[in-house]
Amino acid sequence: MHILFVIPPYDLMAKGYGSKHKLRAGFFPPLGVGYLAAPLLKAGHQVKIVDCPPLDYQNEDVGRVVAEFKPEIIGISSLSASAEEAYSLIKYLKNLNPQIPIIFGGAHATCFPEKITEAVPMVDCLCYGEGESTFQKIVTSLQDTGTIDQSILGIWIKDKTGRWQQNPPPEPVMNIDELLPPAHELYDYHIYMPLPLQYKKLPVANVITSRGCPWGHCTFCFESGRASQKYRRHSPKRVVSEIKNLYDNFGIREVTFWDDNFLVNEGWVTEFCDLLDAAGLKIPWSACGRVNTVTKTMLERAKKSGLWCIFYGFETGNADLLLRIKKGATLEQARQAAKWTLDLGIDIRGSFMLGLPGETPVKGFKTIQFAKELKIPFAQFLLTFPEWGTELYDDAIAHGQIISPYGGRTTATYVPSGYKDAEELRAMQKKAYHSFYFNPAFLWLHLKRLTSWSKVKQYYLGLKYILGVS
Repeated sequence: MHILFVIPPYDLMAKGYGSKHKLRAGFFPPLGVGYLAAPLLKAGHQVKIVDCPPLDYQNEDVGRVVAEFKPEIIGISSLSASAEEAYSLIKYLKNLNPQIPIIFGGAHATCFPEKITEAVPMVDCLCYGEGESTFQKIVTSLQDTGTIDQSILGIWIKDKTGRWQQNPPPEPVMNIDELLPPAHELYDYHIYMPLPLQYKKLPVANVITSRGCPWGHCTFCFESGRASQKYRRHSPKRVVSEIKNLYDNFGIREVTFWDDNFLVNEGWVTEFCDLLDAAGLKIPWSACGRVNTVTKTMLERAKKSGLWCIFYGFETGNADLLLRIKKGATLEQARQAAKWTLDLGIDIRGSFMLGLPGETPVKGFKTIQFAKELKIPFAQFLLTFPEWGTELYDDAIAHGQIISPYGGRTTATYVPSGYKDAEELRAMQKKAYHSFYFNPAFLWLHLKRLTSWSKVKQYYLGLKYILGVS
């Protein structure tokens, strides 16, 4: 069968990052549909992925691909941020050819199935949760009978009366080494580019080594809400094998790990680094970490094998708010992790949330000061978006007001009772970016890094990006 996966049109720079400047950056291959595609290719199906955001495709461009490729099944994968664009695409495609079954999947289908069935009742099926086996069964059913078997686990589908029914989820695959790697051959790595100053070498590939979160209690997170998963991890051998394939066969020269927390277990990280070195893979890589799981020994070992940057979710400079969001980490642990990391010459990208329930302008300013105190080279200050289905959402409803749906990282969707209005909250975000990035200590730190024309170009684009969000 011909199967087409589509990531819907979405202005990532404006709506995702909240920047007024349009940069062709911030894009990575959509791993979710890559995992779905791999077993389908192995079974002999013809599969194509159209990732609209980096291609700057609109609905009409997808329609042109449909006319050329002639898919028998279309899979739409969407985050909640791009839900409206996904709905628009589904309506367009159904109007174009109502006979092609459309399956809606991704995080939005997992978290908000009722919203999808209300917005686009013409969609044929929703695939939620981990979809590898589920999607395979949908394809097999359509191939064998021309219809979707209503008993398949992990789907929402209409019964004989036209009412939507939710089937239970399948049992999760506990040994995820059994799963095929994403179908990297379906990605055009030349269309993908990280944000400025978030890479050393191109092309860069994103790799994920685990599913779920080993902590899983943060009140604001997808992984601790209604869509939380059991934590499982690939073996270091499997991960190094995938990286070697990317290096040898796809020309990848850097890897960024997309795990919620890559730097969890010192033994796992050590074995991974040993195998990476034994394979002769001398490439830079970056990862996410938690300040309460990294150790100095772990960081020293990882640095020797290519780790050059860590993304830490510091969240806030207020101890009481850390407790309130159940981060499971302290300000002192943040200070210690930052010091260890910077002393080893590893870059840090820190993430901070402004406008948490219980925050006031005084506490917001304390977060800004804490970010500067850590002396980290890069920081982002995001306005809190209470995701429905998380504990944070309930806390936000009780201690503030939801004023609009998600509109990007610089649009206030929630105002805690400690702020007068959305304008005051947005002003705090602007103050954060200006105070952090335009101070003498920061400017001097980065002037010393301008050692090549490539670096100058990245800094120029990075400046455009910061000016666009601040």
